[in-house]
Amino acid sequence: MRRKTVRKEVGSTLLNHTVPCRISVSRQRGLRGIPRLRCLQLMLVMLTTLLSQPSYGDQLEELATKAGIRIVTKGESSSDLQKKTVASIPLHAMAPASRQRAKTIMDDCSQYRRLPSLQYSIDEPMYRYLLQHPDVAVSTWRVMGISRFEMWQTGPMEYEAKAVDGSEGIADILYRDANQMVFVCQGTYHNVLLPKPLEASALIWFRATYTPAADGTHTVSQKADVFVKFPSSAFSAVAKMLTPVTNGMMDRNLFEVSLYSSMMSRAVRDEPEWVVQVADQMEGVLPQRRGELIEVAQQPRKVNKGQNASAEKVTSVDRSVIMSPQLLFFDPPKDGPVRDSSSPLREVSLPAGKPVPLRTAELSKDVTSAKELPKVSEK
Repeated sequence: MRRKTVRKEVGSTLLNHTVPCRISVSRQRGLRGIPRLRCLQLMLVMLTTLLSQPSYGDQLEELATKAGIRIVTKGESSSDLQKKTVASIPLHAMAPASRQRAKTIMDDCSQYRRLPSLQYSIDEPMYRYLLQHPDVAVSTWRVMGISRFEMWQTGPMEYEAKAVDGSEGIADILYRDANQMVFVCQGTYHNVLLPKPLEASALIWFRATYTPAADGTHTVSQKADVFVKFPSSAFSAVAKMLTPVTNGMMDRNLFEVSLYSSMMSRAVRDEPEWVVQVADQMEGVLPQRRGELIEVAQQPRKVNKGQNASAEKVTSVDRSVIMSPQLLFFDPPKDGPVRDSSSPLREVSLPAGKPVPLRTAELSKDVTSAKELPKVSEK
């Protein structure tokens, strides 16, 4: 257990909060005690096994099309694009420490990927709120029964996350403004084929532009680039062999999150009371997040103006999409999602044992409220 001091300026007052935070990333872990040849053999076995498993890429694209998501460009990993991306990331706008963290990963990058560029209709207030508070989005996943992934806010721009397979890590936002966000994810990945957890760091640059539509909605055009760094030279050497698997996993996660964003945007316009029910049952978030999400959901909106489909028909389609068996939402395939979409809200299926803890209970109620988020994080 490590204790952090979180400083947040609210008006002229500087608040100090001591936050208990279990940072589970060990910078000393890895496969250092295993010969490199053995590491290579293990990775080859893992690659062969994963490649032999069924791919959900085509099914996800079909689901995305069904939900109204347009794939503008496919994913790409060329070295030329990587160089252009490095030159475009807003390092100049970051604090020195954040800039150095970003450069450390980019300068020693083991794998680069530009995820598919997507375009789809959203409710801008809801979309922006979920971007600003990813722990809220993850909590709603558990309420809806589509995932058991967990995330907690541990500081103004810091989060801790854990998957049911034991994978865990931290995420720090290095920079954020109205249209882009740069953040670092650092943690360990568990797999039955690995003798020890695989440690890695990733830098993600996410961009979104918003175009208003006649019906009061917005169309978002989103792009994301990912830089992955492995601390072990042995893993870096075989990272290229794993790119068919890891690239597919990253693309899949993007489709899953985008489908969720599309569904939530549709729900707040057509069935806001359902979102209120979800917000009331959230766990693992700061207490004020429930009220904030409810406030966003209850804002007046234009509903389906000029559209032929009824609100009931459209939301039912979106629910069937988000609860499709092709969507895993960061859970291992053997667990799978709950597929019952007959009721507006389903019982939460959480792992056996202790309930989801509210680890951020000691944070002040005013830490990173939706109206006070800074455009630039100065850490």
